[in-house]
Amino acid sequence: MKKPALILALLSVYIITAFAWWIYAHITNAKIITAQSMELLDLLPHRATNDLHEATEQGMFTDTIDMKKYLAFNYPQLTIQFMSEADPMYNYAIMAKQEAIAEIERNYKRKIWMYGLEGTVIAIILFWGILLIYRSLQNRVTLNKQQSNFLLSITHELKTPIASIKLYLETLLKRQNMDKEQTTLILQNSLSDITRLRDLVENLLTAAQLDSHKFNLSFQHTNFSDLVVQTVNKFSLPRNLQNRIKLRVEPELYANVDSIAFEMIITNLLSNAIKYSPVDKDVILELSAQTSTIKLCVIDYGKGINEEDRKSLFQKFYRAEDENTRKSKGTGLGLFIVKTLVTLHQASITYTENTPNGSIFEISIQKHATQNIIS
Repeated sequence: MKKPALILALLSVYIITAFAWWIYAHITNAKIITAQSMELLDLLPHRATNDLHEATEQGMFTDTIDMKKYLAFNYPQLTIQFMSEADPMYNYAIMAKQEAIAEIERNYKRKIWMYGLEGTVIAIILFWGILLIYRSLQNRVTLNKQQSNFLLSITHELKTPIASIKLYLETLLKRQNMDKEQTTLILQNSLSDITRLRDLVENLLTAAQLDSHKFNLSFQHTNFSDLVVQTVNKFSLPRNLQNRIKLRVEPELYANVDSIAFEMIITNLLSNAIKYSPVDKDVILELSAQTSTIKLCVIDYGKGINEEDRKSLFQKFYRAEDENTRKSKGTGLGLFIVKTLVTLHQASITYTENTPNGSIFEISIQKHATQNIIS
């Protein structure tokens, strides 16, 4: 990031300097042109006086009216003032019109305004262009880092259960005379690791479909209370977490949802809550009715999320920890999937700190009546 950022900074300084020099050169040129125009206007009465004098000597004029017409035709920037009524054709003064002087000044101001406006527009475009390039560069670096972390993470997530299953199977092959209790324990542990692999693959497929906008939802009028209870039981029973997950569910709440999608949402939120909570702390899932919405809260008493990490909480691949030294499992896809699926339901999800410590994820979704509604 340092080298591209330095190149971008040097290029930006060069562009801004060149642009400032362009503005300065045009303004200076406008000043020079204005000064030259004023000088020419000052010299013009002398030339017009000589022309009128020669024309008068040649008898081209019969009266002052002819002289005024001649001057207006050949020198429209000038005006003539006759000094003597007795011999006006030889006693006159020629001078620049105030309108001509004012026109030169207006032209100068017009050019300054034009250069100023052009400069402002170009400066804004340059600023936004440089800012967009910098943000794009920063996002690319961040994405590369996240993808690198994801590869490290997914390697670990795949390697650990595969190695564990391999060890269990080898144990069964080598020790075929084990008692039933030991065999059952090994098989249960193997099934747990297989479930973990299945969940990982489902998350990867779901994230890919969501990213390519190919995840289709099927909305149905659903007993949301039953769906939540069934999902929690399906999640907790294979993992032996019945005693850690506490349910506070208000019955008979209905919503228009995709059951499979919301099962993923609840499963990912519970998985995160369990993962980042101490083993002696409960995870609470609350479901309650508001005026026009249903509120679903997943509450844990873990370490919480730092202020600086909250803005990137729902980004794909994002994890607050360094993948090389991380202690917890995960791929950084769970909350991305949750956020995207919640948005597709036209619902909202928010994060708040728990007291005294921990996290609260709250989903608000539109409530529907108990009678059937065609989606």
